[in-house]
Amino acid sequence: MPDTPNFRKNHIIIAAVLAVLAITAVVVAVLVSGNNSGDIPAFVDKTGESSTQDTTAADTTAADTTGTNETTGTQETQPPAPPETPKFFNPLTGEGCSEELSKMRPAAFMINNIKEALPQQGISGLDVLYECLAEGGITRLLMLTQDYTKLEVLGSIRSSRDYYLDFAQNHDALYFHAGGSEKAYSEIALRKIDNFDGVKGVTSNFYYRDSWRLANMSKEHTLVISVDGIKKCINYKGARTQLKEDFRSPFSFNKEVKAPEGNDAKCVYIPFSTYQKPYLKYDSTTNTYKRWQYGEPHVDMTNNKQLEFTNILVLFCHHSGVLDEKGRIEVTTTGTGEGYYISNGKYVPIKYSKNTVDSPLKLFNADNTPLEINVGKTYIAIVGNSTKSQINMNYNA
Repeated sequence: MPDTPNFRKNHIIIAAVLAVLAITAVVVAVLVSGNNSGDIPAFVDKTGESSTQDTTAADTTAADTTGTNETTGTQETQPPAPPETPKFFNPLTGEGCSEELSKMRPAAFMINNIKEALPQQGISGLDVLYECLAEGGITRLLMLTQDYTKLEVLGSIRSSRDYYLDFAQNHDALYFHAGGSEKAYSEIALRKIDNFDGVKGVTSNFYYRDSWRLANMSKEHTLVISVDGIKKCINYKGARTQLKEDFRSPFSFNKEVKAPEGNDAKCVYIPFSTYQKPYLKYDSTTNTYKRWQYGEPHVDMTNNKQLEFTNILVLFCHHSGVLDEKGRIEVTTTGTGEGYYISNGKYVPIKYSKNTVDSPLKLFNADNTPLEINVGKTYIAIVGNSTKSQINMNYNA
């Protein structure tokens, strides 16, 4: 055959192709042989030491919360799943709860607050606390709790005034008291209040006199009720235990914790009278206001806990009286009025309205938009209009 340049070129190309095919055949044969033997190929790291891959690595990685960054080879922690938004809420505090609890009627208790009756029992189990003048410069408390089944012993329980019925009706609450003024009894009957009296009637059998109190204070400061007594009162009367279907809570809650866009409120002083001048100090570590009265921390003797609140509402209502020889007064809760909302170390002026004594309170910002408060416990001070100038948001306690 002619020895030409084209001939030699073609010969070289053919030889190269045959060489590549031969090498490929050898590699395939080696791989097939290795797989058939059941051996797992070793890898060699840069130090020259070989190691065998663990067939369980994938399973371990799947069960772990960490993962490997394919680019850097570093371990990465997967962020935790965000908490689920509760479907149901405690209407008194805005906290997530069961559907059953969200529909329950809360219980409201008339609590003795005269200095000689302290300390109180079980009061730290509150969700909302109202304070208002009763007579002679003393205040009485109305404690509301959504889950009254978690209470142990509560007291001491004292008598009703008609305007405290209005506070309980703001929340469609079951009402517990021990006696009452003539007007209170009249209103209870007229308005058909679901009430449980520790002085008159059959429900008085479900209250009792505390032995420690009997040994340390006057008899009128000794009446208490246990959770068992609470349940027996409700069952005996067959009272409705679920909120009305059309009930609307006075409270709307912020989705996130917010401080009102106002001025500082580091220690809130609320002089109800020359006798009762409580104040609430802001604690920035808990974002709550701790309550003091009679110059001492306001504590629950059951657990020695000081009362503390996320929110404070001060509402100015018309007070009139004195109405009788006992120094009783009248408080108008209906109509419109002004007040303050205090939380997270700040306060702002607000407005309120209440159409009837039995309808829920409505709360508004100064611009008439609905007020939203922070999730947590709330203290509500009902004071006379003349007290407004005496409120001190940064009291030097």
